[in-house]
Amino acid sequence: MFSEPGIIYGMLCCWLFLSFSVRVEAQHIPLRNPSLEGPAGKGILPDPWYVAAGTPDTQPGVFGIKLLPSAGKSYVGLHSGKGFLEGIGQELPLAMSAHMDYVLSFDLAYTSYYLYPACYGNLAIYGGNAPGDTAELLWSSGNFTHESWERYDAVLRPSGAYRYLSFIAYPTTPCNKSQYGIALLIDNLSALDRLELPVVTAVAQPCSCGEVTDGSITAHVTGGVSPFQYRLDNGRWQADSVFTALAAGQHFVEIQDSHRFTARVMAKVESPWKNCLVVMPTAFSPNNDGQNDVFRPKVYDAIHDYRLRVYDRWGQLIFSGAVPENGWDGTFKGSPAAVQAYVYICTYTDSRQQSHVLKGTVMLLR
Repeated sequence: MFSEPGIIYGMLCCWLFLSFSVRVEAQHIPLRNPSLEGPAGKGILPDPWYVAAGTPDTQPGVFGIKLLPSAGKSYVGLHSGKGFLEGIGQELPLAMSAHMDYVLSFDLAYTSYYLYPACYGNLAIYGGNAPGDTAELLWSSGNFTHESWERYDAVLRPSGAYRYLSFIAYPTTPCNKSQYGIALLIDNLSALDRLELPVVTAVAQPCSCGEVTDGSITAHVTGGVSPFQYRLDNGRWQADSVFTALAAGQHFVEIQDSHRFTARVMAKVESPWKNCLVVMPTAFSPNNDGQNDVFRPKVYDAIHDYRLRVYDRWGQLIFSGAVPENGWDGTFKGSPAAVQAYVYICTYTDSRQQSHVLKGTVMLLR
């Protein structure tokens, strides 16, 4: 049918690209309107959510439900009992991959009265092939009675390539208060992400000296789902992966991904120099051999207000710098400086806020 090899090759490449794209995208399946935004009302749902069972309601305000949303301005309430179930559902933009582990996060709360007295909440998540289809139970929260929002992270492993998810208030045990005694509220759903546990490594920078707390640690994460949070030594979570102003010693680094999966690692900040000091070399050889090519101080302290000036034997200023790492490369006005002794003056303030002036000579060798 196709006589041109180029056409066949192009179609094959296109097919491989589409197959790869679908496979990658199926690892992250977004839900539409995940915070369930819509006008509150009895028996109505925000678009594009549909009724999977019963008559779910958009809250707050219906049947006296007053809990504020955990995200946005609205959420959904469900209540069920023997012979009567309520649930919501959504068609996914991509089918879930069979036998792949996914994680889905959301907020749940129980309410003790939802038109009828209630005993507990329990959410069941089903995968199916049509709206309201409960072909496979993928996850259940278990009974809960917390009346404030709590975050849940459901791990789903479908046996089929389901395109529909249903979220149903499901009775597990009878309620002695009413026949419709299972009541729950749901809000703030995440995307369906492939479950890939995060792994953290850390790189530590040493302290300048034993008396200074200027070490740092940078955390690096592979796996997991961004955005990540970071904390050090069980402190407060932060969005920045870098921790500064650290003392020498062992530190405990922890990260948390968007589904609250965590990883931990120990990192040690060294302090190779016990005494805090600044040492000026007596000679250097700017011959580009990678050794002693630049005249600059060896700094074993956390210094500031630094200034280095270099003069020739006639008092002419040859070099001036304000950054310890950027020293003199042995040139003057773009040309190699003469082989001779030069006078330097180095001023700085140390970590104890004491001012220093170092004066001496340095020999330029070639």
